[in-house]
Amino acid sequence: MGRTQHIVIIGGGPRGLSVLERLAAHVAAEPGGRVDAHVVDPFPPGPGHVWRTDQSRHFLMNTPSLFPTVVPTAATVASAAGFPEPIPMLRGLSFERWRAETAADPDHALVGLSDEDLAELRALTRTGFPSRKIYGTYLADVYARIRAGAPRGLAITHHPQEAVRLSPADAESSRRYRVELGDGVVLSADAVVLALGHTDATLHDDQRDLMEFAAARGLGYWPPAVPADVHWDDLPAGKRVLIRGMGLNFHDVLARLTEGRGGGFEPDPERPHRLLYRPSGLEPQVWVASRRGTPYRAKAVLDSYYPRSVENRFFTRELVDRTRAEAEAEGRRIDFETEYWPLMRRDAQWNYYRTMARVSPEAIAGDAEQFLREVDEIMRDADHVSWWTRLERLTTERVEPQLILRPERLTRPFGGQSFQSHEEYAAAVVHLLDRDVEASFAGEDSPLKMAIGSLNQARALAKYAVQDHGVSGESWVRGLERMFASLVDGLASGPPVLRIQQMAALARAGTLRFLGPDPVFGPDEREGTFVASSPWVRDEPVHAESLVEALAPANDVRISTSPMIRRLFEDGYARPWQWSMDDSAAPVPGRGFEVTVSPYRLIGPSGEAAQHVYVLGLQLSSAQWGTAIAAEADADLRFSAQTLAHADDVVADVLGGTA
Repeated sequence: MGRTQHIVIIGGGPRGLSVLERLAAHVAAEPGGRVDAHVVDPFPPGPGHVWRTDQSRHFLMNTPSLFPTVVPTAATVASAAGFPEPIPMLRGLSFERWRAETAADPDHALVGLSDEDLAELRALTRTGFPSRKIYGTYLADVYARIRAGAPRGLAITHHPQEAVRLSPADAESSRRYRVELGDGVVLSADAVVLALGHTDATLHDDQRDLMEFAAARGLGYWPPAVPADVHWDDLPAGKRVLIRGMGLNFHDVLARLTEGRGGGFEPDPERPHRLLYRPSGLEPQVWVASRRGTPYRAKAVLDSYYPRSVENRFFTRELVDRTRAEAEAEGRRIDFETEYWPLMRRDAQWNYYRTMARVSPEAIAGDAEQFLREVDEIMRDADHVSWWTRLERLTTERVEPQLILRPERLTRPFGGQSFQSHEEYAAAVVHLLDRDVEASFAGEDSPLKMAIGSLNQARALAKYAVQDHGVSGESWVRGLERMFASLVDGLASGPPVLRIQQMAALARAGTLRFLGPDPVFGPDEREGTFVASSPWVRDEPVHAESLVEALAPANDVRISTSPMIRRLFEDGYARPWQWSMDDSAAPVPGRGFEVTVSPYRLIGPSGEAAQHVYVLGLQLSSAQWGTAIAAEADADLRFSAQTLAHADDVVADVLGGTA
């Protein structure tokens, strides 16, 4: 490196933080040059928007302490040649190591910790689920360590503003770009990294109609939002509130409206794994519904992230590497549904029945070991139709009907069923929640949770398999996004089991009610309220003066309200990825930017890549799948720690290309 390089990182959350960490590592490994890094984010660097440290401690992470890291660990560094190790103050600092060391010695952290922070850290275990607030504290501490331990030659400046425009530098400037901030300040840059994270999005037509109706009638409408951004105290106590969506955001909303208002949970002394809810009297009466009609399945209680007993034999990394190499040599595109999904199904079935044969042999007619040998023989059948038909025949003969594994039915457990009342439907849902809790606590001894664990492993490998358009556009849209993601997210991306225990307790207490599957939400002009009902529950529609969309804003660059994203399109720097579909004459636009392969340079309408404008994170959703998933501690750099590899690719390209 010769002259000072000016790098502007737009977005100071985890992806931007990884770029800073990699800058520090590269500058330390190659002393002599100088880099000025400018982090642009209205929120504090490290936590950024989603993980900021002023949010409620009731909002929990969806992964246990042992999983995430924003710093490459020793095993990760060793997994790839030429990858600079972190600066000394950061080495090995996964979240779990930081948690354990800070809990033992509060002075270990460079950022201030409250008594409540220390209490949470000390109560957590490696398999516990941290609050987003405490994970944000870890990210803030990593940022503080980068600044404190930055090598000579790296200067870091934070601009607490929003970046609003990217434009070419003036002719007399020695830099490539100008980055305009919301306060009018202009930064000169040799390279720009877009690590924007979550942005707001325009509402869908029905959401816009509901918002306009609410404004006209003086009702309360809460559009999709990051939960920490919402003033939940504005929802009135004791009144009905309709909530659309039962995904992960729903649990955040429910926590703020119950525990967040002084309610409390305690163990049921007569029923292990059940909780009782003690209301404060300040809760609203919550009516919730979603397309499935049920929440995501709870995570199994394990001592590891992936079940140790799961054995995926068919959909493997070796298979993926071989398939991609063969497809490239043959000049064809891989079809996700026909080449990958059948193998994932085999693995899920195998892990389900081998667990059943081990823990519940009485559920299998005849000799369980002989049954398992027959399953093994069937699984090795190369023909998809043949093996599935044979397995269906065998299990129908030997396994109780309600115990036969059919993954597609798990996400809609009440599909096709009608209920006479909300009470009847609630009883069915609570029974399902209780069974899910028991299965989660059974852990490695639950056939169902081991099948889901198999799919969770497959999900991680699928992210690796499809990266950089590793499958055809048709199968990306229809097979990966519409079929696989819809199925696996509801099974493998679920909340901690605590959340399902709490839902069941709240339903028994009458604080939480269920509308039913495939709900219809809308305005009731005559009553002047919102109204919701389910075609599968024969009961009166439910009216309320408040409606909450328990969803995050859509991750889609086409409808983002970010000034930077809008102007990238307007100024000719960017375009959405275009998917080629077999039954469509014109390409179908994707949700993410069109980019090159890593280091993910932005591609404009002309088809040319912008020099030294890079994209990381959520806006890569048409080149990567699962862009919100954090790096896994101790994972292979090009596998489950890809986010760290991508940040390193960007930094290596910037420093190598601007010297």
